[in-house]
Amino acid sequence: MARYRVTIVTQDRESMLDLVRKHKIQVFDHGNSHTEDEGYSVGAALEEAEIEQLEAAGYRVERHEDVDKRGKARQEEVGRGDRYRQPEPR
Repeated sequence: MARYRVTIVTQDRESMLDLVRKHKIQVFDHGNSHTEDEGYSVGAALEEAEIEQLEAAGYRVERHEDVDKRGKARQEEVGRGDRYRQPEPR
């Protein structure tokens, strides 16, 4: 099942605290941000079922990217072999 990097938004502080206490969501940073217009927001990596659960509970969840797909693409950028290994003498 795919996991997504998301931003979770809610209007009140108690709902934000419930992400960890009640919903057992591991957030990226416990220093969430707050604005008068948007409310409270925090980042996380969630599967589709977790996103649906939070949306049903009244949270707004913004999907950004599939972290597994992005991670595989980043691994392709990494070189092959051991760059620190010395060539064997002839």
